[in-house]
Amino acid sequence: MNIKEKSGQGRIRLQIFAALPESYINAAAASGIEIWRLKRIDSNTLCFDAFESSLEMLEQLAKACSAEIEVFRYRAVRRRILKSRWLLLLLCLGMGTLLLISSLFIWKVEVHGNSHLSKGEILRVLEDSGIYVGRFWPGIKADDVRGEFMPKLPDVGWMTVNISGSRAVVLINERQQKPEIYDEAAAADLIASKTGLLRRVSVLNGKAAVEPGQAVVVGEKLADGRLESIMGSERLVRARGSVMADTWYEIDSVCPEEMELKSQRGISRHRFALVLGKRRINFYISSGKAIDECDKIINDYTLGVEGHFALPLRLVHEVIIPYESTAGKGYDTEEMGRSLLATLDSSVEGQILQSSLTESFARGLYVLTLRAHCIENIAQTQELTG
Repeated sequence: MNIKEKSGQGRIRLQIFAALPESYINAAAASGIEIWRLKRIDSNTLCFDAFESSLEMLEQLAKACSAEIEVFRYRAVRRRILKSRWLLLLLCLGMGTLLLISSLFIWKVEVHGNSHLSKGEILRVLEDSGIYVGRFWPGIKADDVRGEFMPKLPDVGWMTVNISGSRAVVLINERQQKPEIYDEAAAADLIASKTGLLRRVSVLNGKAAVEPGQAVVVGEKLADGRLESIMGSERLVRARGSVMADTWYEIDSVCPEEMELKSQRGISRHRFALVLGKRRINFYISSGKAIDECDKIINDYTLGVEGHFALPLRLVHEVIIPYESTAGKGYDTEEMGRSLLATLDSSVEGQILQSSLTESFARGLYVLTLRAHCIENIAQTQELTG
């Protein structure tokens, strides 16, 4: 290596051989030449480091001091840094270009506004309509997508697609179910919606057909919408009122007496994979067989800036948790009791006066029974026909 052909602030390692090498070092210091890592090899030889730019002056000092100088190591610091900067610049340009190109494709589809329709069903229809991961979005027309999408999902009243960067945001507005329409002036009776013992009968319009203290069954007439007229013909009205009655309920909840319970066995394993577009790259060796007696937890991380753009890169983290099965109690009395009370409360149009829970076992099953005494309005409107 010809050190004189190098330029810049590269570092060099030199070796000086002289009768009095110390005098050479003193002369170099007096000339303002910076040297470091000074090491004595023997009584006539020293090694030291200096900047490449000082090489010519060091050689002149060696001639003046009748010394021999040799360069045996060279490190081009500036050239290495400059080369690294060019590589960094090229890397940034390459990443910027890839980001620009990837922003022209859809890498994430978001669905908002759905309540009854499942997201999976909507995504399947969107894929058939031209909105899917990896699609080149500049060629997409919202009207064409809407024309393909709407006939396939009649429950959707309106939809639109907004594409921002590499995100496709689909806004859904579901059709509202039409309320039951009835004629307020239409004639109707009041009938019993439940079996019970009447406590109070209050008829505001129509004629009462029952009295307090009377027991009625489901469908029995409580108030008549046909009234006698002094003119000799019937007069039809819409019966209105409330009929409070004592009702009784008996609800059962059944669970297995014993069931298999899971408990962790051994150490959890972690697996990672990278999804590039639609291609998955696993960073683990898989046999392709199903993993038995193990639970799998999958965490999916999409690279990008949330709410702005998404990259065609997803990191998948899987946690494999081995477990063992043991026999244990298959029921929770408190939870079952709360569920029974919630079910009863949602079906009673009044007040729960008294309730009790009883449990029993039969043929490997655990049965929890809720018995309740309630008071509620059992009047139900039934329009007259003919």
